[in-house]
Amino acid sequence: MTNLMNSLITPTESLKPSLKNDFHKRIGKHYLQRFSRFNSFRQGYSIFQNQLQSFNPTAYTKRLAMGEKSIFAGMETEKFVADLEESSVSYGLQLPANMVSEILEFATRTPSIEPGFDDEFVPKDIQNGRLRGGRYVMRGLVSNVIDCPAIKQLVHDPLLLEIVRKYLNYWPTLITQHLTWSFASDQSEEEIQKIYPPTNFHYDVAGYNFMTSYFYITDVDADSGPHIMIKNSRDNKPLKMLLRSNLQTDDAVYSYYGKDSEVVITGKSGFGFVQDPSCLHKVKSPTTANRLLLQIRYS
Repeated sequence: MTNLMNSLITPTESLKPSLKNDFHKRIGKHYLQRFSRFNSFRQGYSIFQNQLQSFNPTAYTKRLAMGEKSIFAGMETEKFVADLEESSVSYGLQLPANMVSEILEFATRTPSIEPGFDDEFVPKDIQNGRLRGGRYVMRGLVSNVIDCPAIKQLVHDPLLLEIVRKYLNYWPTLITQHLTWSFASDQSEEEIQKIYPPTNFHYDVAGYNFMTSYFYITDVDADSGPHIMIKNSRDNKPLKMLLRSNLQTDDAVYSYYGKDSEVVITGKSGFGFVQDPSCLHKVKSPTTANRLLLQIRYS
């Protein structure tokens, strides 16, 4: 089975210097990954990996241990790939109700942590965005995610893996899964952006080439933590966004792309979509209800 690793903090921009350096900390010693912000580099890597896998194609499929049947009956791979190539996102995935319930129950009872802190907690410990004792908690990364059978089944789902293969042009060599609570809070958006990195616009650099599937495990409307993306931003970034930080302020993004380029993605529990996270995106901090999001990242 492909390597599995713990959650990665998505690179973002914030007013705090420590958050501005998040990209460099996350990349670590993988210096070549810094070039993955350039589309030509990502495509070049896809060509290289495709050629490498062509020498022994069955070895990669065996490592992925794909399931025999997808839970997404009647879905066509080509539709998702075409949408991704055109607009960086494709909708239409829906988890069955029993799978949603299983993941929600797992996330409700399994301890979570917030990056930068050692204490563990479960959602009932958080009231109005505060942990017992008064500290604000913006998110909770659920521990031991792969121990949830429903999530393990999704990681091996043949439809999702085939979408990845056709979009990236190679079988993924690294898959990670992340189950994250975003907690509703009465703090201002400006304050939240200082301490909760994903609420700032950013584009991911999560390997040499990559894509992500997303599933809302709770209902998500405009006030409960929707995923927001900028249309046509994957391959259309000004040079300063490519050469400087991958973390961008709202003003910088709206000034270049226009507010009307923003896409707010909402959906009922179980709603899913796939995305190329090279586009600019963020989470809008929830104010009315906690959000639980499952991400499966492929690179």
